[in-house]
Amino acid sequence: MNASNWSIEYSCPQCGAPLQLEETDRLAACPYCRTSVYLVAESAFRYLLPAAQGLNEELYFIPYWRIKGFTFLLQLSGVTNRFTDTNLLSLRQKGLPFSLGLRPQAMKLRFVTPQVSGHFLKSDRTVQDLLPLIISQSGENPPMQAFIGETVSQIFTPVYFRQGLLYDAVLKRPLSTIPGTAEAIVQSAREEKPWQVSFVSTLCPHCGWNLEGEKGALVLLCRNCRSLWQCRETSLERVSFATLTDGPEARHYLPFWRMNVRIEGTELASKADLIRLANLPRAITPELERTPLFFWSPAFKIQAVQFLRWSQQMTVLQPSGETPDELPTGTVYPVTMPISEALEGIRVTLFHLAANKRQALALLPRIDISLTDFQLIYHPFNPGRRELIHSRLGLTVDRTAMYFGAQL
Repeated sequence: MNASNWSIEYSCPQCGAPLQLEETDRLAACPYCRTSVYLVAESAFRYLLPAAQGLNEELYFIPYWRIKGFTFLLQLSGVTNRFTDTNLLSLRQKGLPFSLGLRPQAMKLRFVTPQVSGHFLKSDRTVQDLLPLIISQSGENPPMQAFIGETVSQIFTPVYFRQGLLYDAVLKRPLSTIPGTAEAIVQSAREEKPWQVSFVSTLCPHCGWNLEGEKGALVLLCRNCRSLWQCRETSLERVSFATLTDGPEARHYLPFWRMNVRIEGTELASKADLIRLANLPRAITPELERTPLFFWSPAFKIQAVQFLRWSQQMTVLQPSGETPDELPTGTVYPVTMPISEALEGIRVTLFHLAANKRQALALLPRIDISLTDFQLIYHPFNPGRRELIHSRLGLTVDRTAMYFGAQL
């Protein structure tokens, strides 16, 4: 188990057996009753640290954001990145620890459910509120930043009040001795509504076959009717996909998101617009003015530099010629990067491509990017000594970078 991933305890929804997950796991199989389910949460997964045994006091649960991913810093000198793996208080209330430190990694967490007794306090800080603070702690102050989240979730730690003092309900010791902290929390606390982790069946909605996928996969595969499915809210939704083939069958296929987006605030809708933005050495023709522009992104977790490199290269090259609804026969790499995070990466790709960085810094905060359509495209790769080589484009992806990304 990766040391930076949390360990989650839960009970099988079918037989009640105690099971254990990593925080990135979405597909869970019970070894006792062999039930396989897909885990879904409303907006974000929420976990709690279990309180110590023997407490009779009323419990309050303090919220923290779990933030793990890459923060891209956009400045005149170019794009740099920082890996972020932290948890930060999501209340503005003074007198509380700003971070839980390593405690979530050292303890087994549990899902927050309506059955948990206590008062869950409502966050008044978003992840976007905290990102500038994370960057400023490193001593940097870039004009713009963008966060590509590998994991964004919430963790709640239990506290209680005794004789006017605030106590840590995990260790049973005072958490804050600041006068009035306990009263301020009670008076200002707005409670969250109950949440429920949903367990979705992994039978294909089209043919009833068992869907396949690795533990952290966001898209599941049906080998019987050769379809792909992703979970939206509490139901499975079909994913449009295609495969790019080129000559002899490749041994590996990596997934990429191809996105058709609407960008309000600037003229950027065709290949010709991209050529002008990036000042590419290519003549602009009437055909290019009419050719729609697609943005590309890896659909798998990978190191930040590689993520940006592949997003840029595929967007510039605009590869085509794929066969719709055709599953590859080689090894299929799992989809672990959600389309929502791929969409966030478009702003970084645009800045990286822009020839005039000063103009881009003035423009990007004013534009609005919305997704109009997307498709999952599998691209063929063959193994080299230390890399995978795209069988048509000749581009390489380092295996170490992919291994590192898989551990996030």
